[in-house]
Amino acid sequence: MTRESESGLPIEPVYGPEALDGWRAEEKLGAPGAYPFTRGVYPSMYTGRPWTMRQYAG
Repeated sequence: MTRESESGLPIEPVYGPEALDGWRAEEKLGAPGAYPFTRGVYPSMYTGRPWTMRQYAG
């Protein structure tokens, strides 16, 4: 059975270190609070303030 993402990209059952060959974190991952925002939009994320809990009642 072949698994794929919602975008149609194949998903392997297990990823190991060899899956990252040629992948450069400084190019693809980015720093916290910087483009491409893969680590969040705030440099410190939520370490400086607690999460906001919101509840909706009907």
